[in-house]
Amino acid sequence: MAKKKVSPLAHQKLQAAHRKKAYMQKLRYFCTLIGGESLYDELPGKILEMIYCVRGGPFKIRVKEGEKITRRFVRIMYTYLDEAMKEYTLDLYPDGDTKVTLSDYYQYIYPMEIMSMVVGLSFNGRDKLAVLREHADRRYADYLYQTATIITAVCATLCDLNKRSLYTFVYEKIVNTDRLPKNMEKLKYQLLTIGTHPLDVRYVKLDGDWRPVCQAGEIAHDMGECYFLPTDVLLQRLEIPGAGPDETAPVYIQQHAINRIIQRAYCAYPSIALLVVSRSFLRKRRIIPTGKNQYLIECFYEDIKIGYFVATYVDGILVIRTFLLLTQSGTPESRRLEELTGLQKKDIAYLAMDDLRTLANSDIIDDGEVRDIFIKAGCESILELCRRVKEGRESALSLSGTSRELSKLILEYIQLGAKDEEYFVNDEN
Repeated sequence: MAKKKVSPLAHQKLQAAHRKKAYMQKLRYFCTLIGGESLYDELPGKILEMIYCVRGGPFKIRVKEGEKITRRFVRIMYTYLDEAMKEYTLDLYPDGDTKVTLSDYYQYIYPMEIMSMVVGLSFNGRDKLAVLREHADRRYADYLYQTATIITAVCATLCDLNKRSLYTFVYEKIVNTDRLPKNMEKLKYQLLTIGTHPLDVRYVKLDGDWRPVCQAGEIAHDMGECYFLPTDVLLQRLEIPGAGPDETAPVYIQQHAINRIIQRAYCAYPSIALLVVSRSFLRKRRIIPTGKNQYLIECFYEDIKIGYFVATYVDGILVIRTFLLLTQSGTPESRRLEELTGLQKKDIAYLAMDDLRTLANSDIIDDGEVRDIFIKAGCESILELCRRVKEGRESALSLSGTSRELSKLILEYIQLGAKDEEYFVNDEN
């Protein structure tokens, strides 16, 4: 007997019923979390329907008029946001013991807050829901701030530096306040309008050739209003003669330098390279003059020093020309490392001591002798990076890899070098 064909409308209704059933099952869990096992059964069916109807709406993404942003990008944006909202959490209560994901907050906790505050509405279980009122403003503000931060991170992650632009956004809450107290609003859905900010490109003369450089900076936000935050540096920190205390120079970067940061720091996304530059200058890291208008500038990822920018001051701007890992030849730490171990540039390269992923997955923190060498050379941050990788902490640097026993090899090379030196001394005698 042939199966009866289901109409598209009937199929949609069936799917909607399944979604509602799944929602109510999870709502029961959150009711138990807030008011005990009996709360869900105490709430009248009408109130449960109202909670379902006012559940927080999903994101709606539109492209700013006149911008050429592909549908594929919008689909990827939806996916990233959905995953992030299910991963990040906020505190249900100030003690921090109970956390809920941002997705669960706007779908379950937030609608229950709304029901507990609707003016003139009385129902069984309202007194138990009232426990949510006390910290409703804090949770809502935390949710909005984290959401804007996530959107900023997603825009930064997905930007294509080859196009010399960064993605921007306007985050709007589409709300209504019907029958709610003055300080409450019902979040119908969240609207994202995506645009782009073109980075300024200049040509400067470096080593006798005119080369393109693009402006360094990042997209920042203030509770949904985003703006471009250019990177600059005080001229007095560059020891420019006659510079005033507040005079600054904009920071620009060569594509070569971006490529080297991506390659040597193993950035998971190309846009992380620009973020590393911006954050290092925002926190006013140490600047070391190496010649006339030539500098080494400390580079940090989060709170970990990973190397130096090689920069030149030219035509009123500071140009980042390349990036050196902390243990690479040309840095103060590499010179101390060579002095302490006797290893030369080629030895360090052969041992992959100038490779961040190799170091991060090595056993250098487990060997006391090698660990002391790195500490004396000023490479404590590399040891901290090793600890974090071993602990499995998440990072925007793709450092996970095959573990390697590097300490024994380093010590063998140091001993080999000492024997060679002794041989030449004896030979002279």
